[in-house]
Amino acid sequence: MIKKYALVIFFVLAYLFTWSNWLPQALNSREVTSIQIPGFLTLLAGYGPALAAISVAVLAYGRQGLRELFGRLFRWRVGIQWYLIALFLPVLITLLAITLNNLTGGATPDFSAAGFPFGPAETPLWQKILILLLVFTLGFDGLGEELGWRGFALPKLLERYSPLVSSLILGALWAVWHFPYALSEGSFLSDVPLHWFFINLLAVSIIYTWIFINTNGSLLLALLFHAAGNVTSNLLPILPPAAADLLPYYFTIAINCAI
Repeated sequence: MIKKYALVIFFVLAYLFTWSNWLPQALNSREVTSIQIPGFLTLLAGYGPALAAISVAVLAYGRQGLRELFGRLFRWRVGIQWYLIALFLPVLITLLAITLNNLTGGATPDFSAAGFPFGPAETPLWQKILILLLVFTLGFDGLGEELGWRGFALPKLLERYSPLVSSLILGALWAVWHFPYALSEGSFLSDVPLHWFFINLLAVSIIYTWIFINTNGSLLLALLFHAAGNVTSNLLPILPPAAADLLPYYFTIAINCAI
């Protein structure tokens, strides 16, 4: 039964693990409730998709399921061009969006607002980038998400559907998974309209699948692409308060859709 409905159970668990923390946070931030959130739920929420993938892999497929899941992390023998795409495509997209914004009369984002939560302010830029890349690769946003989304869910979806349909299904569920966090006052996504965020993740999900298929299902490349995107968002912020408005973000969405 678990094997038959493995994909459904995975998504239910991923939402359950993460929303157990994010939903109370969203409600508390809007003063709807004042729920005390246990500290362990933060860790559970951050690694929700990964924990869901591990749980279902063990229950449905046993040791073989775990070997297949974690084996994707070590598929590193891919063309150098895919490493370049995974690491540098996010920054190229962001720089192009900023350029288009400037050409249309928009204000340049305030890069002094770039976030670097680790180490002293005087840390050299190259060290900041390496530290952020490592943190985002192994942390909530990288391993915590991608072990589930691209490590478990995408291969299962590709067994049933075309790459495009698989990407859209996963992109939609991935986007909705973020909604409680986006609705939390003061969060990184709190100023982003949900419908544009949804459209953007649909487009980005297709790019992930393109990389995934062309690297023989490498989870490592998906992790690097996710981490590179988050590093770019921190060092080249294009969302308020760094940007005067959301126009650079809209250009980013348009570029992602065009790709």
